[in-house]
Amino acid sequence: ITGDQWVVVSFDGSEEQFPLATMDALLATELAADEALALAGLGTIDGNEIGDHGYQLFFVGSDRNRMWEVLEPVFAEAPLPWTRVELFTSPDGDPDVVLTR
Repeated sequence: ITGDQWVVVSFDGSEEQFPLATMDALLATELAADEALALAGLGTIDGNEIGDHGYQLFFVGSDRNRMWEVLEPVFAEAPLPWTRVELFTSPDGDPDVVLTR
């Protein structure tokens, strides 16, 4: 699967430090999201990043809008609701779509 469009799904916590146990709880969701993208032939997970107050998942593929259409129902079932989704046409620019809850 090739492409350079991105979907970044963020789980932002409060002012408290983001608990590592929550990141572990999201593992099954990450794997399900990666599998859904692969089955659709649209992309793959590129990694994750944990910060003091949040957690981000990075997906890369061929069509960011179609990728989010596949990912959205997977993340609707996540044990923690996402707080922000950014869609990028290029890894070098700003997101062209930002969704928040």
